[in-house]
Amino acid sequence: MGEKPGKFRAGFTSPLMHTNRIVTKDIAINGVVPRGIEEQVEAKKTLFVLLENFSLASFTGALDVLVTANLLTRSPVFEIQTASMDGHHIVSDLGIEITVNTAVDSVLSRDVDMLIICGGFRTPLISLPSLNRLISACNKKDAWIGGLWNGAYFMAAAGLLGLHQGAIHPECREILKEHFPLTRLSKASHVVDESYFSCAGSHGAISVMLEVLEKLLGSNMKKGVSSILLTESHRPINSVITNSVAMFSDKLMSIIDLMENNLEEPLEIAEISQYTALSKRQVERLFLRYFFTTPSRFYLELRLNRARQLLMQTNYKVCEVAMACGFKCSAHFSRSFKLVYGSSPAVFRVRS
Repeated sequence: MGEKPGKFRAGFTSPLMHTNRIVTKDIAINGVVPRGIEEQVEAKKTLFVLLENFSLASFTGALDVLVTANLLTRSPVFEIQTASMDGHHIVSDLGIEITVNTAVDSVLSRDVDMLIICGGFRTPLISLPSLNRLISACNKKDAWIGGLWNGAYFMAAAGLLGLHQGAIHPECREILKEHFPLTRLSKASHVVDESYFSCAGSHGAISVMLEVLEKLLGSNMKKGVSSILLTESHRPINSVITNSVAMFSDKLMSIIDLMENNLEEPLEIAEISQYTALSKRQVERLFLRYFFTTPSRFYLELRLNRARQLLMQTNYKVCEVAMACGFKCSAHFSRSFKLVYGSSPAVFRVRS
C-alpha cells in the first residue's frame, strides 16, 4: 500500500522549530505561517479497541504519544476514541476498569483513520468476528492498523500479516503460527511495515507509536514528543537536547552549552569556534549534520525560546524580555519572534 499519510503528513522548517513550540499552540504544524494564516492539519481519527485483560501499560504508553502530539500543536492532530467488544466497561490486566466510548459493532470504518487493537498477557486469543469485520473494513479504506502486545494476533486473523511483518509477545508466537502459519513474524520489539504496526509488549508501545508519528508528521514531531516522554537529561524540558538525539559529540555539546549559558549577551560564532578549538567551518558542519540548520539560526531560536518562556512566566515588559535574550532592538526581536511563533510577543502573551 505504501505510505498513506497524505494530508496528515507535515514537517517543520528546522529541527528547533518544534522544540521551541513545547507548551505553546501558536504555530501551525507546517511551520512558519505566512501572513498570519494557519494551514490546518485534519485530525486523524484514532480508535483504540481494548480487549479483555488488555495491557494497561501498553495502552497508556501508546495513548501518551498521541496526546502529547496534540499538546504540541495549535489544533489536535489526533481525535481519540476507545471501544470494547460490547461497549461496556473493560477490565485491564491490572484489574483497573476502563470506561469506553463505544462498542466495536457500532464503529463505522469511515470514522477510523487509525485502528489500534490492545491485547495483553491474559487476553484470550479467540475468534472475534465483529472485530475481524472492523479490521477488514478499515484495511479496505487504507487506514493505519496496529496491535499492542498480542494485538497482532487479530491482525493476522484478518489476513493482514501475510505480506507484512508483525510483532507479538513471545508467549503468543506459537499459537499464532499454529492458527495462521503464513503469518510473517519479527523478533523485534516493534515493527512498522507500511501502514501496519505492532509491538510485543509494553516497552515497545511508545517506540512503535513514535515511529508511526514520525511517518505521519515528520522526524521533528517525533523528537518533540520524545523530549517530553523519554527525556532523562539534567537539562530543562525546553532544552533542545533530548534523549532522541543523545548521540551528539562532546564538541557539539560544548557548543550548545556555551550558547545556552550566553543568551543575554550572545557570542559570535567566531568566539564559539575559539572557545571550542574548532574552525568556523567545523562548527557549521556539526549543526548541518545534526540539526540541518546553521549555528546562527540555532542560536537565534534558543534565544527566542527563552523569550517565549519569559513572556509566559513573568511580567517583564516586552522590551525587557528582548534585552534579557540578547536583542538590543525591540523591533528586531518582534520580527524574529513573529517569524518563529507566528505572532508578535505582545499578542503571544495575551494568547498564553
